[in-house]
Amino acid sequence: MTIDIRVHQKFSKRVLRHRLTDVVAKAMRQHVTDVSVTIYITTDSEIRTLNKKFHANDAPTDVLAFPTGNADYLGDVVISYDRAREQARDAHWRIADELDLLAVHGVLHLLGYADLTPRKRAKMWKRQEEILGKKIDE
Repeated sequence: MTIDIRVHQKFSKRVLRHRLTDVVAKAMRQHVTDVSVTIYITTDSEIRTLNKKFHANDAPTDVLAFPTGNADYLGDVVISYDRAREQARDAHWRIADELDLLAVHGVLHLLGYADLTPRKRAKMWKRQEEILGKKIDE
C-alpha cells in the first residue's frame, strides 16, 4: 500500500503527514492492500477550480474524491485546508482532526461508499467513526 501525501506549499509546515498516512492506511486496510492513493491538501481557490471543472459547481468545497477505476491506483483525494480550518473551528477540535476526517471521507468515497441517501450516509458515517475512534457530529 502506497499513500502519497502532498501539501500545497502554503500549508506545508502545518500538516502532519505521518498522521494522515496512518489514518488513510487504517481506512484502506480493511478493503484493499496493494493499491496506491494520493491525498492532496490545497487552497480554497484550487479546490474551487477543480469543483467547477469536474462537478460544474463554482464554489469551494471541503473534499473531492477522484477514483481511477484502476486496480493498482485507487485515486486522488483533494482537501481544502481553508475549509478544514473553518470546519475544525466550528466543530471545536483541532485542524488535524478535521484533516483526518476529510481524508477518511474521501478515501471511503474512493472505496465505493456514498452519502447521497440517509441510509448510505449513516453507513459511511458509522465507518468513519470506527476508523477515527470517535463520534462525529454531522
